[in-house]
Amino acid sequence: MAKAKALPKGVLGYADFFKKLMNEPDSLGLILLYGEEQYLIDGAVKTAKKKYISEGGDIDYSLIDVRTGDDFSFAKLEEMTSMPPWMSSRRLVIIRQSGILGREIDDKEIEILKNIPSSAVVIFIEDSADSRKKIFKSFVQYGTVVQMTEMEEDDIAARVTKAFGKYELSVDNRATMSLISRCGGGMLAITGEIAKIALYCKNEGYTRVTEEIIEECCPPDISGRIFDIMDACGSKNPAKALGTLNNLILAREEPVIMIRVAVINHLKRLIMAKELNDGKKLSKELGIHDFYAGKLVNQAGSFSMNRLISTYLAACQSDSDVKHGLIDERYALEIILVRAATAER
Repeated sequence: MAKAKALPKGVLGYADFFKKLMNEPDSLGLILLYGEEQYLIDGAVKTAKKKYISEGGDIDYSLIDVRTGDDFSFAKLEEMTSMPPWMSSRRLVIIRQSGILGREIDDKEIEILKNIPSSAVVIFIEDSADSRKKIFKSFVQYGTVVQMTEMEEDDIAARVTKAFGKYELSVDNRATMSLISRCGGGMLAITGEIAKIALYCKNEGYTRVTEEIIEECCPPDISGRIFDIMDACGSKNPAKALGTLNNLILAREEPVIMIRVAVINHLKRLIMAKELNDGKKLSKELGIHDFYAGKLVNQAGSFSMNRLISTYLAACQSDSDVKHGLIDERYALEIILVRAATAER
């Protein structure tokens, strides 16, 4: 997997933040969570509520969600945090998608952020942030800023094992990686699949989750198969690439035309991955999960740019030939793979 991009100065990664929230909750006051990993964000909110809000103390919890039409203003924030908690150790205020990171901030608003009372914890949640902006620097200076990016593969795998363990199920490594691939590395999707698999295993009397069970219960892993095919091409093994393709076709999970389109699109993404050579940038450019982008960058390293471009151009030509009835569809796909596994011009 591609090496994670360094965090901006003064910004915590999600793992360090969760440790701080669990072990040093009293040290937190103003918090900014930004990123698109909703599984982690939801987990942070859930943990904060457990840490700061007493049982039955919902009166001390407030949520402003601009996505649902709630209004946010610094005056409202100041008013909410000025009220002492009634039943809990701290008053907890969650502010989702306020949009403040995209605008300028004045000195009075900075003072409000700077002077969050010790009786309150305020968590701002935003999709993205610009570390160059004044307001971002204010959060870093006066609070705790956390980048909630997609998790690394090892972390996801560990969470999958732990999640299955709660259902008293063990899981082998091949099954874990297959599940992660099918869900694109997104923990929300993975969590839903785990619940479904656990129910299946309980009904069937299984105590260990295998790759065969994942195959039976989960969506087809077309993306994973395409990666396997291109891995074989990258290692210049056309026989293995064609064998994997044959197994995919025999499984009848997707028609040949869809496999061919997927291979062509994969080649296009590999060219971008080769050019950018940065999983984070590729993720942002294509709007895909960091986990998937990292795999693309890693795989692109097995190809020269010339080989990728010449193969992609040949694939586009074969696509035209197929549409004009000049070549058999499967034969055209096999030619693409052989070329990808051998071409170096």
